[in-house]
Amino acid sequence: MSISLLKEYNLNDTIAAVATYPAKSALGVIKISGKKALEIVSKIFIPKGKKDIKKVATYTLHYGWVIEKRLRSGESKREKVLDEVLVSVMRAPYSYTREDVVEISSHGGILVLNRILELVLKKGARLANPGEFSYRAFINGRIDLVQAQSILDIVEAKTEQGLLTATTHLSGKVSKKIEEIGEKLKNIFSQIEASIQFPEEEIEIPFDEIKRSIRKLKKELEELVKASQEGQLIKEGVKCVICGRANVGKSTLFNRLLQEERVIVTELPGTTRDVIEESINIKGLPLKIADTAGILEPKDLIDKVALEKSLKKIAEADLVLLLLDYSQPLSREDYLLLDKIKDKNVILVINKIDLKKGLDLNEVKKFNKPNIKLSALKGEGFSDLEKIIFKNILGRATFSSSDLVFLAQKQKELLSQAFFNLSQSINYCEQGYSLDFVGLLLKEALDNLAKLTGKVVEEEVLREIFSRFCIGK
Repeated sequence: MSISLLKEYNLNDTIAAVATYPAKSALGVIKISGKKALEIVSKIFIPKGKKDIKKVATYTLHYGWVIEKRLRSGESKREKVLDEVLVSVMRAPYSYTREDVVEISSHGGILVLNRILELVLKKGARLANPGEFSYRAFINGRIDLVQAQSILDIVEAKTEQGLLTATTHLSGKVSKKIEEIGEKLKNIFSQIEASIQFPEEEIEIPFDEIKRSIRKLKKELEELVKASQEGQLIKEGVKCVICGRANVGKSTLFNRLLQEERVIVTELPGTTRDVIEESINIKGLPLKIADTAGILEPKDLIDKVALEKSLKKIAEADLVLLLLDYSQPLSREDYLLLDKIKDKNVILVINKIDLKKGLDLNEVKKFNKPNIKLSALKGEGFSDLEKIIFKNILGRATFSSSDLVFLAQKQKELLSQAFFNLSQSINYCEQGYSLDFVGLLLKEALDNLAKLTGKVVEEEVLREIFSRFCIGK
């Protein structure tokens, strides 16, 4: 590609940015990319041995000094030095952006990094926009949009499993799979187009074979859709809600899982009046956990709002932890909640086992949900709770970490739309529609897959991905 779709990303400019986190540290890096990268650096860098940095080979590292002004005859270098640095050179096309790239590694102070960046900008570079280095890598054909998304996923990875999946994507595994499906689809579409465009040739179309081929590709796309849905849980975290009637120990459980006193806990019922959310990590599995109000029969407007928010969170949850009181029989409120979550993925958490038994466990078994007994107050049974949560989520997963699919929201929509196109094309075949209609749907599916990977460039997709990158990436 040679176009620049996003207007603010002018590909003719040489861009620069601080590529490391702006903080006091041992090392900092300024990255420069573009046609003038080497020329700009040559104006501010004196390498040891008086080399011409504009002529050095690619993949070479050079020791020297960044200077604030060019030395005149007789001037001391020491008076003009800003920092002692290492400069790495990566010439086009053998760089991340497939342009000339220079990285200046300096000491990590915020002031020195900003001073060096100011010098680079004064000598002709422009400050890079967020994600602009990766955007150039995409535009110049080094990566596709699935790989671009994977770079962001590597940076944002919260768990080992998420990192493994993102790294697999960067290698091109998912892109290759999508490309293979696209090629097969293109072959089917070409057969249909040939019969439509050249009717005088009387090209025989193996109709039943085409239907079988489309069904097979539909199944492959369905697998990718499922893998992206499960990938969403690993990447963004499982939405887990703690619910139960008042004073059953929800907030105590919440605090225990967080390992901190996040929520006020008292013996008074109804202490929690709002939904409180935090993120935790269980055996590498990210959980977005919410503590909900135990109000089931609102007495005032605040209670009503609290109940509505709790029910909304329960409806959106991937996993519900319903707390029951070991020391008391099931109440009307317990039965009410059990009815509301009967179709959800639920673990029954029987709390307060440190107290005298009052709960009929046989009654609990009737609900046919996994259950665990613990004491949130004493901290007993928590390792078992973590095991059952982990098993519940990953035990329901169809794919291993390396087979999951991470996509941006717009990419997921395009994948789902391509799957719908194939489903509809099969319906058209079975209902006796002409090949023109089937061909149109196959063409739509091809376009959607091409937009997903970036072969067909769509600004909305580009903005969703690259706008989330930090400056310098």
